[in-house]
Amino acid sequence: MPLKNLFIILIAYSCAFTTSVGQNKKPASGEDESKKILFVGNSYTGGIRKAVIQLIKASPHSDTQLTFINPGGKTLAFHLGNKTTVEKIQRGEFDFVVLQDQSQTPAIFPEKFKKAAVGLDKVIDQSGAQTVFYQTWGRRDGDKQNSKMFPDYASMQKTLSKSYADAAKTCKATLAPVGDTWSAVRKKDSKLGLALYQKDGSHPSNKGAYLAACVFYATFFEEDPRKLAFIGGLSEAEAKLIRELASKHSFSRR
Repeated sequence: MPLKNLFIILIAYSCAFTTSVGQNKKPASGEDESKKILFVGNSYTGGIRKAVIQLIKASPHSDTQLTFINPGGKTLAFHLGNKTTVEKIQRGEFDFVVLQDQSQTPAIFPEKFKKAAVGLDKVIDQSGAQTVFYQTWGRRDGDKQNSKMFPDYASMQKTLSKSYADAAKTCKATLAPVGDTWSAVRKKDSKLGLALYQKDGSHPSNKGAYLAACVFYATFFEEDPRKLAFIGGLSEAEAKLIRELASKHSFSRR
């Protein structure tokens, strides 16, 4: 069967689309069927979308189908109350549904985050999919809007990591340790660690997006991202360090 180009199908929802990143073919006998994955979040999900698509397209799992629902600034509570999101989960026949809350909410309002996370997890369980929590990162210089609570990156990251880990444990779900890997990069190479951010000190740069894509690759396929040739426009040294730390933190939880 001839190879098909990457395609994007817009669905009837702002910032939501599905893409198949490779051949649309029936697996040969003995092969795993292609996975269907839904990402539910906001701009932190939109910011990694391109990198996730490109990395998986360049991997042995290029037939994976990816769908994204990521309107800016929205919380998991919003998605739980949104008919379009809930019906997409219920009817999509996904293998994984990835949940990402607004960047401050799990740190400032952990109970609000957890309540919405548990509610969405129930919908996901009923659909037959597996919940994956997209653990995000602290802001580069702390949360300036809540400087007394989180005066620096480390304090914010610590609380975010705990909130996401608690939610994953409560829901018996999978944790994609993007935030913990982000923290490890900052400790190992401070220059690269700061370069994971866009200029706003919040959203992911292409390097931050590459880091997230490596973590999700390990999470979804249980395969070592160090074996991937795709470097996403980074230098060989940058990509190597990110892949090593993504592998370390993803598989240390298994």
